Amino acid sequence: MMKINKFAKALVSTLLCLSMLLCGALVSCNNDPEATLSGNNVNVVRAKEGIKAGTKITSDKVEVVVMDASVVPDGALSTEGDVVGKFATAQIFAGDFFSAEKISSKKPAVEDDEKEENNELNFADAGYVLVSDYLKPDPKNDASDAIQKLIDENPNRTLYFPDGIYMLSKPIETSADPDKKVSFKFSNYAQFKPMDNWTYGEPLFKIGAKGEASDEPDAENGVVFEGGILDGNNRADAIWVVGGGNVSIRYSAIKYAVVGIHVKADENGNGPTVDVVTTNIIGSGTLDSVGVILETDNNTLTNMRIAANQICIKLLGDGNFLRNLHPLYVFRSGLKAEENYVDSIAFYDGGTRNFYDNCYNDQFSTGFYLVEGNRSMFDCCFNYWYTEGYGYHNAFVCEGKFDAVIRMADAEFGINSEGIECNFLLVGEEGGSGTIDGAAYKVHKVSERDVAKDYLINDPIVN
Repeated sequence: MMKINKFAKALVSTLLCLSMLLCGALVSCNNDPEATLSGNNVNVVRAKEGIKAGTKITSDKVEVVVMDASVVPDGALSTEGDVVGKFATAQIFAGDFFSAEKISSKKPAVEDDEKEENNELNFADAGYVLVSDYLKPDPKNDASDAIQKLIDENPNRTLYFPDGIYMLSKPIETSADPDKKVSFKFSNYAQFKPMDNWTYGEPLFKIGAKGEASDEPDAENGVVFEGGILDGNNRADAIWVVGGGNVSIRYSAIKYAVVGIHVKADENGNGPTVDVVTTNIIGSGTLDSVGVILETDNNTLTNMRIAANQICIKLLGDGNFLRNLHPLYVFRSGLKAEENYVDSIAFYDGGTRNFYDNCYNDQFSTGFYLVEGNRSMFDCCFNYWYTEGYGYHNAFVCEGKFDAVIRMADAEFGINSEGIECNFLLVGEEGGSGTIDGAAYKVHKVSERDVAKDYLINDPIVN
């Protein structure tokens, strides 16, 4: 039971921190995508090594560093005197910033199970490779070679990156070989950014890009990519998954990336599978910007917010499961022209059968675009328009006949849709075996081209 409590506590703590970080990241999508460091430097105190809960903090365990104020979290303490002589109220990892919530003037009581928890969360005991033992984050100098060396020299290990900015001049590559894989755990404010000489469209991380993958199922060697901030600075992709079997990407923030996550298939259409959880993406705000591209089958996307892309989700395989995804179209420089807006798509389904549950989008010209022959299933999906657009507001568009299954879908054509052609369903060819069971939309608002009535099992709900 202590083991379950330990990881539950750690997970809750991590999620609370990440929720604040990711919400902040989404708010920032309205800011200038060219934004850089503020140039306002401040002092901040951080841990030089892991400190267990209940431990008295001494000067040799902390350091004062100068950082740009834009990357320092609110409430971070700035002087050594604020920290030294106090007691840690919870486990503090090397590289973590100090705040008033993490310290106390009185020694907190530590129960036996918490003592065991602290010991096992210690980096050395957990077997992590602590990156700060080999290199320090530096917002000016290239860390690519040093990070790559650590990966190559530590197969089947987990690398932990403390807070700070890590600049990259080239992609970081991991191996698909089961004997050489590595996983990553990033502190909440560990940031990765491309340097000025970056090749446009290359990813910050290439997972499974080297070595030969095994054809045998391998439950033990799944790759985990957890936490951190990947900032593409409007010229880099964030993550390519090229090989390596099953990969889990979770609790990360991706911003200003040309492509957020791209899962690539080989020439035979085979490749890795990826589970993405609670990872939010802000695109580069350009016509080639895509949030997630899945070329392979049987991937899962869960609990994601995706904004500032021309296409948010692009599926090219089958058997993919999408739940609680929220694409948001952002009118930004380069995406305001009428000819650009009408091509914007929240969900592009280029497969034959994928599965959607509670997927909803705001303001895209087309919510769900289905290629010919598509038979995907949609449960409780929602389309909403509330600001001005151009040309068309379409909930579902099919290239050919309609063969999909829609159960409980809503199209809210807002007050600003006046003068814009609105459609619940458009098809390229009449016929098909598709059905719509439960649709909500303003019937009087749809155009004469709308064919939803031909596939309705019951009367629409007029919203």
